[in-house]
Amino acid sequence: MLSYLGGMREVALLAVLVIAAFTELAYGKVYNWLTLPAMVAGLMLNYILGGVGTLSQTLPSAGGMAATARVGATADGACLLDSLLGMGLAGGLFGAFWLLGQFGGADLKLAVAVGALKGWYFALLAIVATALVGGVLALAVLVWKGRLRQGLRDSLLAVVRLRRKPQSEGEESPARLTVPYGLAISVGTMWVWMARMGVF
Repeated sequence: MLSYLGGMREVALLAVLVIAAFTELAYGKVYNWLTLPAMVAGLMLNYILGGVGTLSQTLPSAGGMAATARVGATADGACLLDSLLGMGLAGGLFGAFWLLGQFGGADLKLAVAVGALKGWYFALLAIVATALVGGVLALAVLVWKGRLRQGLRDSLLAVVRLRRKPQSEGEESPARLTVPYGLAISVGTMWVWMARMGVF
C-alpha cells in the first residue's frame, strides 16, 4: 500500500509539471485548479506515508536517495513535516521574488505545490535547477528580442533595490518580458526528478 502511494506521489508530480508546462505555453497561465489540489495531495500523501514526522526524518540520506529513485518505492523521509518544510522553503523564496514583482502568483503556487509533494530537499534542488533553466530561457528570449542589455540592467537593478520597481501603465516587467516562469519551474523540476531517477 505504501509503495503504491509512493508511486502515486511521483505520478502526481509529473502530471502537475506536464499540465503546468502545457497551460503556460498554450494559455500563458498556471491554474489554481492544478496547483491547489496538488498542495493538498502532497500534504495528505506525505502524512499517510510517514505520519507527522520529525526533523531528522526530513534530512536527506544516501540510502534515502537511492530508495526514492525508484517509482513506487516507499518514500524515505516522506512525512507531513517534510511537506510543510518544502512548502515553506518554496513559498519563502518564490514569495520574496513575487513581492518584488519578478514572478506571478501562479509561479509561486506551482513552486509551493512541488514542495508539498516532494519535501524541502527536493524543492531546494528544483529551485536551483529552475533558476538555471529560467536564466537560460530568459537570456535566449532577450537575445531574440534584441533587449539583452536592457533586460540584464533591469534585473540587476531589481536585485540591488530589493523592492518592486514602479511601472508605467502598459510596461512589462523584465520577468514578464523574458520567460514564462511556470515553464522554467516545470522543466527545472523535471530535470531534478529525472536526475534522481538515474535517467542521466
